[in-house]
Amino acid sequence: MSAKSAINKEVFTPHDEKMLVAVQVKRRTKKKIPFLATGGQGDYMTFICLSVTNKKPSHVSITKVKQFQGSLSFSKRSMWTIDQLRQVNGCDPNRDCPEFDLAFDNAFDQWVAGSAGEKCTFIQILHHTCQRYSSQSKPEFVNCQPKLLGDDETVDSVVFRCKVFLNRMRKEVVINSRRQGRHLLLQGNSILHSAADSVTSAVQKASQALNERGERLGRAEEKTGEMKNSAEQFAVTAHKLAMKHKC
Repeated sequence: MSAKSAINKEVFTPHDEKMLVAVQVKRRTKKKIPFLATGGQGDYMTFICLSVTNKKPSHVSITKVKQFQGSLSFSKRSMWTIDQLRQVNGCDPNRDCPEFDLAFDNAFDQWVAGSAGEKCTFIQILHHTCQRYSSQSKPEFVNCQPKLLGDDETVDSVVFRCKVFLNRMRKEVVINSRRQGRHLLLQGNSILHSAADSVTSAVQKASQALNERGERLGRAEEKTGEMKNSAEQFAVTAHKLAMKHKC
């Protein structure tokens, strides 16, 4: 099990929450430690996590989670609501980079992610979530590449076209089953192979677009998986109809 899956299972699931995304980070600047502070707990890994409650109305939180060296468990260290988030700074609007800053009502942190890709995915999903769930004034996103702040239109149009295509395939299978009887198996299989190839191509394009749209990847994969299952069911139905006409 990956660290992020373990965090979701251990930290969020017991509280009826779902983790939307997590990014492993390190501070870009050392945090000032009070003079009287004594020995810490050693090295640790830090994750910034975005989560939402399963119950309505939904509440979204940004949580700092740590795993200390030698420990298998994860612990919450700090938590903010999404309405406390004031600014997200992507640090460079012209290129992929792992640096980003988060400013809250009572805190400001400068982070560097494990990779530019992880940072990009985190900001994509964070931006989408803010647009969807922020009840007050939405946080400001500055110095972020345009691809990180895109809308849903491209992805939704791909999913819609997949649905239209599969509905057309369903109608063709039904019409052919009524008209040609014994030849249904060969023609049905041909149609469905064509449908599968086309859907696969559409899914690949959708996945490529969704990789630049964060959380929407999971939604599209779920929808296209349902479409694939529908295509397989069509094939089974076509085969049964063909065998019935042969008898």
